[in-house]
Amino acid sequence: MKIFTLSAGAIFAAITTSVQLLTALSALGGDADSLAAAEKAFAREAREKGMRAAFLNVLAEDAVVFEPGPQNGRSAWQAKPASNGVLEWEPVLAATSTAGDLGYTTGPWTFRSTPNEKPNAFGQFVSIWRWEKGKWKLIFDLGSTSPAPDSSPEEPMLVENHAPNEKPAEAFAALQARDRQYLTDRAAGLPEVAEHNVRLYQPNKLPITERNAAVAALRANQDKITFGDSKGQVSQGGDLGFLWGEYRTQPTPDPTGYYLRIWRKDRAGEWKLALDLIHPR
Repeated sequence: MKIFTLSAGAIFAAITTSVQLLTALSALGGDADSLAAAEKAFAREAREKGMRAAFLNVLAEDAVVFEPGPQNGRSAWQAKPASNGVLEWEPVLAATSTAGDLGYTTGPWTFRSTPNEKPNAFGQFVSIWRWEKGKWKLIFDLGSTSPAPDSSPEEPMLVENHAPNEKPAEAFAALQARDRQYLTDRAAGLPEVAEHNVRLYQPNKLPITERNAAVAALRANQDKITFGDSKGQVSQGGDLGFLWGEYRTQPTPDPTGYYLRIWRKDRAGEWKLALDLIHPR
């Protein structure tokens, strides 16, 4: 019987190859499951170590947060003093682009001024994440306020896109055109441009997570809203993107707050509205 042995050099080469392969795979992108896990770990760290430490651990260098207006996230949180406040949240949706380089999470949050108090503020968070060097980093954080929830939490959903590839610059231009089309009449345009389970977050209202209900809510809203120019970005494959900017409620001449809209391409390559959020100052 022949006994085969490997030299130290061969073993080292095999280990090196394995490490290189794992590194290459991690650089490709994340998936919805890893994104949900990152959000949950973020929330857990906020409970255990405090909000400031948790945010500074996950924020990308160019992250945008709102305090109350848009600011660099790392600078804003570095300037914050320690707090006894307790912010708790849980993702009910994690969605990623086809390439796994961009994704977003959303779900309910609660806030307590001190650990021993009952929650005194409620709402929905929306976090946008970018895959960097084998991990998810938070690049955009905005949310909405609402009354206390009147039902049990949603069942968590993981969504991974599978859409045709398109150059980011071309995809972003098409996304902005689609968004402008929607804004000519949001209530009338929503049935055509939105996903069936589109999420609508309106100020001080419970979230809406179904297209027909969202249409009814937009029709019932008598506020005349004007949206300013949008900023944002799309994924490397041009299939997931977000737009944000200021809005004002007429006849107020000054900005009333900020908007965020997230769009995903379907399998046919058509942009579909996934989330529409209004955030007053």
